[in-house]
Amino acid sequence: MEQRAKRSAVFILMLLLGLSLGVMLKYGYLKLLHHPNIITQDTSAHYEGTNKRVILYTTHWCQYCKQVQDYFKKHNIDYLSRDIESNDQKINFLFDSLKRADIPQIIIGNKVITGTNLSVVEKTLREHAFL
Repeated sequence: MEQRAKRSAVFILMLLLGLSLGVMLKYGYLKLLHHPNIITQDTSAHYEGTNKRVILYTTHWCQYCKQVQDYFKKHNIDYLSRDIESNDQKINFLFDSLKRADIPQIIIGNKVITGTNLSVVEKTLREHAFL
């Protein structure tokens, strides 16, 4: 009976250890894949041919893009919206140069913001004195 209890305890400990390692590996892997919300890069090509100081890469169906557009309208931010599904080769080339497939992509100065973290957008707009 004592031998059986030891085996059961070892089995339970091994099971818990395996589950713990699995969870840690999963979250470690996801952390490695997570892109930062904001990156700094040369964005000069995105501003060629426009006098807009904020550029938004979007699609017509993206609800998150709509949230950003609503935020810009509410705060009177003059921006250029570029639909990545418009079949415009220049837009596709510029969007691809960002090396990230997520939308929305917001360019403010040399900062590229991915997603709808509006606090990051607001902070960046303030840094550039657009708010």
